[in-house]
Amino acid sequence: MSTSTLTKKGVGEGKGRSEEAIRAVQEEVMPYDRNLFRTEKGLEGSLRRLDGLWNDLRERETTIDVEGLRHREASAMTATARWMYRSAKARTETRGMHKREDFPHLDSTQGYRLITGGLDQVWVNQIQVQKEAVPH
Repeated sequence: MSTSTLTKKGVGEGKGRSEEAIRAVQEEVMPYDRNLFRTEKGLEGSLRRLDGLWNDLRERETTIDVEGLRHREASAMTATARWMYRSAKARTETRGMHKREDFPHLDSTQGYRLITGGLDQVWVNQIQVQKEAVPH
């Protein structure tokens, strides 16, 4: 992570804080009303909370112990959730497993891949899909 430092300690100063962060990410991605039944408003709320959590995690010291491992796990989970929800927000349709209550239909103009990345600033790019004839 860009601003974290790595130190060797017997016990991390933030003991238990990473477990709280892991639970916070799970509270954003596990409930059906946030992850399965998606809306613009719901995605924005989750992203606000996840972005705040990311900012908190990136300011913490990373230690070489069990708490340091938990911190890295919490950071990875938070990054993944942020990528997932930024991509979901960019796709304003329902397609496959991606369900948007505010956009319940397939949009044939959105037949592209979404590529996401970034840590402090998450980005989402569209990549056009090559159309191929499928032999019968």
